[in-house]
Amino acid sequence: VPWEVAGSLAAVLGTAYKTLGVLGVASGETLLIHAASGGVGLAAVQLAVARGARVIGTAAADNHELLRSVGAEPVLYGEGLGDRVRALAPDGVDAVLDASGRGELAVSVELAGGPERVLTIAAQDAAEHGVHFHAAGGGGDTAKAMEEVLPLIEAGRFAFPIAGSFALDDAGRALEESESGHARGKLVILPG
Repeated sequence: VPWEVAGSLAAVLGTAYKTLGVLGVASGETLLIHAASGGVGLAAVQLAVARGARVIGTAAADNHELLRSVGAEPVLYGEGLGDRVRALAPDGVDAVLDASGRGELAVSVELAGGPERVLTIAAQDAAEHGVHFHAAGGGGDTAKAMEEVLPLIEAGRFAFPIAGSFALDDAGRALEESESGHARGKLVILPG
């Protein structure tokens, strides 16, 4: 893999792996992932699909084909999100991973039937909704995550797109791109 992928995969993959474990996502369950085309979201989509889960992913329309290509059912985020998810999953979803932090927690709790299996890595208002906020990355599970995903990469069943590479001097521009919420994959800052 290119070194930009190798250098950035562990953090994103570790977070995705850990959050799926905290949520207890199992084969046959339906998982909703917000910001599914971003770094953590895309890694979580592919891990969950490889484990046999059905994944519905929120993203902008221009990212829907990417999500389909990795096994997710895309839905547009924003106004009417709950109705669009219910059209795909009339009984709601089993769990929700919020990698967006852009106001989806209330509808997520509703779709999951309560806050117990809703987790965010981005929403600062998690406590107001009774939702667990995960900020610890992959922790000690990162090595396990790499062990699970390396065979998937070798088999061509795991893609990790780099949304953009920035020189260290352009770190501010990378942050602006990240805050826009429209990066397709991982943003990487390169040394020197």
